[in-house]
Amino acid sequence: MPIYVSTGHTAGEEASSTYEGRHVTVLESLLTHPTHADGFVDKGDPVVFGDIGVGVAFNSAAAATDYIAIDTEGIWWLTVYGTDEAGNNAVAQGDRIYINESTGVLSKNSNKNTHRHFGYAITTIGAGENGVCAVKVHFDPDDAEELVGTSSAAYTSSTASKRFRDYRYKSTATSGNEIRGQYLSLELAGAQNGGGEAIRGRTIVNETIGGGVHGGHFGLEYGDDGLITGLGVGLRATLLHKDAAHVGGTVAGGMSELYAAGDATDYGGATEHSIHRFVNGGDATGAATADNVFSFVGLSATQLQNHSAWVASLAKVLRVIVDGTVYYIGLSTAA
Repeated sequence: MPIYVSTGHTAGEEASSTYEGRHVTVLESLLTHPTHADGFVDKGDPVVFGDIGVGVAFNSAAAATDYIAIDTEGIWWLTVYGTDEAGNNAVAQGDRIYINESTGVLSKNSNKNTHRHFGYAITTIGAGENGVCAVKVHFDPDDAEELVGTSSAAYTSSTASKRFRDYRYKSTATSGNEIRGQYLSLELAGAQNGGGEAIRGRTIVNETIGGGVHGGHFGLEYGDDGLITGLGVGLRATLLHKDAAHVGGTVAGGMSELYAAGDATDYGGATEHSIHRFVNGGDATGAATADNVFSFVGLSATQLQNHSAWVASLAKVLRVIVDGTVYYIGLSTAA
């Protein structure tokens, strides 16, 4: 059992033990393992060490200062629970098995905040049960954080029609709560002035592109059998305010923005430009059945007021484009 002390060794000298480094030696105090009366690891325990390390202990410890040999591969009979992050779930052959980073318990719970990938089930365990299962242990990084490229050195591919991340899901559930293809939540729990976003999408154009380019594109589509009898919107933006008065700042449910990088920015060269564009697209006959450009719901008395003589107080107009023709919407200063 080698102890990894650099004294007396030189760079380039092999330090691996059995099976080209399959067996490693770790200080007992650095291991997380199932709980025992003496508080120390036992022979045959599944263990966690470091940021990604997993394995099975070859020997028991009598003190926190003991060095323990760990097998980071192999097939081991280990206690596995037929549960996952949602509750009881049977373990089938080939299922991924995860280890709880605090308790050393093995299950199908894949929550990266509390669990780490440990290996693969070779035998089965019933839903809600626990028992001895043959597990193929595999030291395999499965981190909660991921970095691919940087602002100065992006991951690059010249493959045509490339999808760098492609997720396609289909739910056949007929009951339960809302189904989400992806749910991303960011909590800003520290006082800071930098702000933040739960998700930020940037498309950077560095060549002449003839097609449509979008910073982000969301859509709601109907399949042949699809029908929504409730609310259906292509994109929804909601600012949820707490049950208290807002103090300071500027708030809005949504915002569209043209942002000029400098005084040389000139939108005049564009065929058409606007801060926001409304398009009634698709088949001409079908599109003709859409009557309304705006729909306002639940306006307050201040937001919607009666003015029989508002034209007399007309102060300014907003320039808009309708089907390529310029029109003006009048603005009144009357309260």
